[in-house]
Amino acid sequence: MRYLFPFLFVMLLGCTDDDLNGDVIIHDIIGKWQLEATKISPGGIVDWTFVDDGVVYEFSKDGTLQLSKWEGCKAPVNGTFAIGEERLYLRFLCNSELYEPVYLISFEESKLILGFLGCIEECSYRFKKID
Repeated sequence: MRYLFPFLFVMLLGCTDDDLNGDVIIHDIIGKWQLEATKISPGGIVDWTFVDDGVVYEFSKDGTLQLSKWEGCKAPVNGTFAIGEERLYLRFLCNSELYEPVYLISFEESKLILGFLGCIEECSYRFKKID
């Protein structure tokens, strides 16, 4: 019994805020992001090409995702996301078909950069935070 209180004290010191948050995601990606430019290379060096009315991704702390549009889907599209090892994992249904795209994720000058893993050349998408 005399070791119980020191043991509990040490256990409390070992807990971090992340341990106490449960399924809540704390990350810079939380919020609304709108696609503003793409960098798609057909085999050579390319620069950013600006996009009009780009898709909006909304990432919530509970791991849910809403897309304003996705090619061929009825808008909006709802799903989930996860982040790990510098990758963004999305999962959602579009017309009863499951989509699970995976992107490389980075931040540059307060912009979200997603790089599609399936491209041989560069396929990058730049988003600006709108909320």
